[in-house]
Amino acid sequence: MKYKKFRQILAAALAAALLAGCGTPASDNGQSQNAASEASKSSAKTRSATVGELADYFVKAADGYNASVNRAEILEGLKASGKATRIEMLVIAARAFGELPEPGAYAKLTAASAPDMSDVPKWAGDSLQNMASKGLLAASDLEAGDKKDTVSIKDAAAIAARFYAFYGNNLKDDFYTSVNQQQLNTLPIPKGQESAGGSASVSTNTDKELKDLITELINNKKEYAKGSIEQKIRDLYETCEDRETRDKEGIKPLKKYLDAVDKADSFSELNAAIARAVDELGMYANGLFLSIPTTDLTDSTVKVLQLMTPASELPEEEYDDPDGKAYKKHKDELTEKLTAVGEKKEDAERHAENIMKFEKSLAAHMSEQDDSGEIKEQKYYTPKSLDKMMPHAEIGGFLSAIGLRSDVKMLVFDEKQFEEYTKWFKDKNLELFKSLEKIALLEGFSSFLSSDLAEKFGYTGVESGDTAVQSYLPEELGKLYTDRYFNADSKAEIEKMVHMMIDTFKDRVTRLDWMSDETKKEALKKLDSLTVLIGYPDKWEFSTARIRGLEEGGTYFENAAACEAAKHKRQMEELNQPADPRRFALSAFMVNAAANRNTNTLIFPAGILQAPFYDRNASFEQNLGAIGSTIAHEITHIFDDGGAQYDSRGNLNDWWSKKDYSHFKNLCKKAEEFYNGREVVPGAAADGRENLSENIADIGGIACTLEILSKMKDPDYDAFFRSYANQWVKVADYSTLAESTETDTHAPNKLRCNLVLTNFEEFYDTYGISEGDGMYTAPEERIQIW
Repeated sequence: MKYKKFRQILAAALAAALLAGCGTPASDNGQSQNAASEASKSSAKTRSATVGELADYFVKAADGYNASVNRAEILEGLKASGKATRIEMLVIAARAFGELPEPGAYAKLTAASAPDMSDVPKWAGDSLQNMASKGLLAASDLEAGDKKDTVSIKDAAAIAARFYAFYGNNLKDDFYTSVNQQQLNTLPIPKGQESAGGSASVSTNTDKELKDLITELINNKKEYAKGSIEQKIRDLYETCEDRETRDKEGIKPLKKYLDAVDKADSFSELNAAIARAVDELGMYANGLFLSIPTTDLTDSTVKVLQLMTPASELPEEEYDDPDGKAYKKHKDELTEKLTAVGEKKEDAERHAENIMKFEKSLAAHMSEQDDSGEIKEQKYYTPKSLDKMMPHAEIGGFLSAIGLRSDVKMLVFDEKQFEEYTKWFKDKNLELFKSLEKIALLEGFSSFLSSDLAEKFGYTGVESGDTAVQSYLPEELGKLYTDRYFNADSKAEIEKMVHMMIDTFKDRVTRLDWMSDETKKEALKKLDSLTVLIGYPDKWEFSTARIRGLEEGGTYFENAAACEAAKHKRQMEELNQPADPRRFALSAFMVNAAANRNTNTLIFPAGILQAPFYDRNASFEQNLGAIGSTIAHEITHIFDDGGAQYDSRGNLNDWWSKKDYSHFKNLCKKAEEFYNGREVVPGAAADGRENLSENIADIGGIACTLEILSKMKDPDYDAFFRSYANQWVKVADYSTLAESTETDTHAPNKLRCNLVLTNFEEFYDTYGISEGDGMYTAPEERIQIW
């Protein structure tokens, strides 16, 4: 088990409450059309298509790209009346678009690696080689399922979209690539980063501004009072940059904590060792019960403690193959970590095997994934109930020692897996838990140590002084950042826009033709109860840690650990206080925005309130298309498939009529299917279920802002739509974009632009888009929920 997984789980816990983000009248949503007619039209796109139908489709799709496209030539050697296979579809597409030119810079960057074509039928080879040589053929095209499987017009649209992106010069076919073509082809990806453009470029600029602020403090030689913002930032930075001392010390700063774990002869002694480490190092020193406070789902006025069960590194079946590559690699990694903390090689190998047996049992007891989207009723634990579940662990005393009340309420992610975890707390497994705690200490704090340890085992790798200040003194740095870079007029302007969005959203809810008056009343209550935070917190939560400079003998380990320990103590104190909906849960310099469903709070840090999201010198339409859509996106999150399960007080509660909720879920299902199979690069498609919340918010955001635009005199729709597209620019290579479809809860940026806009008539009217264009979606297939 990698301790890094603990932090990933922690991030997931925070994301569960904080969602990143960013017109036709609501009554004109098309949902009152004849259901049978809609189903018939929709099924035409997804039923198996004939070879002739695909030829007709691609002749039209290639019009404007291949002047000599000819249906008869496309069909040569193929039977028009037969159901088309995937290979036939690809050949038809390749013939329709003809010989392709040399790709542009972005088309090269996002090209798929040429697949193995040794099994491709001879008759298809030349055509598919044309696609493969230009990066438009993915290995999955030739590997997926039975090569005789039939395909649909929807499948054909995904292939056509590859050609549209390759050319990238017709906004009617690919608005995102066409409008952003210059940036996509010319923006360099900064060294050490995966992408450029949009939020990535804004983050790069913000990092530079933060670095400039810090550099000024380092170089100005002024004397600052102890405990001042400037003193803490300067001294933390300088001790972090003192690599010579850090490298000389090696693992020594962790040794007293590791020794205490080694000496423990009982769970009581192990608990005492961990409690001391938590007190001095913070929550990541707790390798057995890592936990954070979070707002109670059923009572948003109080906090509960979220417990993290250790994560298994491998799938269950991999643990049954000790000769397998994955098993051996994981065992070697565990052995290396245990050796690094002082264990003899033979002991480390034995303990590594025990850890893997433990991980296997956890993997075997994971609950099956629930794809319904419904948030389940929570089961609460207390120190007393945990003592009953694992009497050998003496967990009640341990939780008390790290500052928790005896009646604190706790939750877990997976009750089935957690109960299996508790069964391991027996005297015979003491050595196992000692090993887990030592690995937690190593991975949790190696970033504070020498370069080699940080590089090998640290969660964040070798930290620089700039990143250290951002990580451990975010409030202090945020104060300096907003004082320097955030304009008070900007805050007032954004506040005005937010309230405009809320009022518009209210109007749209009032006009919904599928929602009853009683449900509308509750929805409007949610909007009336929204808390909106803009720029920076009402009150800064500066760290209480004492930061010592180099002249005082201070070290980076000591200073960073002091910050983490102070943060942990503050979090434990929060459990004794009412939940505060006005707590600013993001750093002020963060380039992001969030909606907390559980407290009905919207947060817009100063970091995101800059171009291309917000520009004081831009037109209202441009700002509406960028930051306006982001604001409305966050409002819509309060009503997405997850947010809809919380009431106006932020409590998990059913406030819907049964009929209304059933209709809402059907709309969500339609949205899910709308995104499924849509590619960002060849062979890498969005997952409509995983992206559903964000997709609902994206579409709702544009619906709301377009309604505002429609009420203006002579609105500039072109400026609005181009601004919306500009904020999504993401220059990245094939592997980065493909990976995002598996790891990001958001749809890929290209889809967040193109698919969203195809749902709105104003978009079609502005650019003269009609049936047959790549950006066209039939009215009955368009998504509109809010």
